[in-house]
Amino acid sequence: MVKKKKDDEDLVGNDRYEGYCVDLAEKICKALGIKCELQLVADEKYGEKEKNNGTWNGMVGELTRKVSDSANT
Repeated sequence: MVKKKKDDEDLVGNDRYEGYCVDLAEKICKALGIKCELQLVADEKYGEKEKNNGTWNGMVGELTRKVSDSANT
């Protein structure tokens, strides 16, 4: 799980978040020698198909629209 830290006003980047997935992502990125930027899903949804147009919202939508490269719950 990823969540915003309570006192995140003065924090930037990945320092704004906490949780197991944050720790895991940091370890994976360090092992691979890459940088990653964590962000919360804009609409705060996991993902379901929209009835009116068949597109996806939430994390699934961000993945299908290539806004994000990966997603965690």
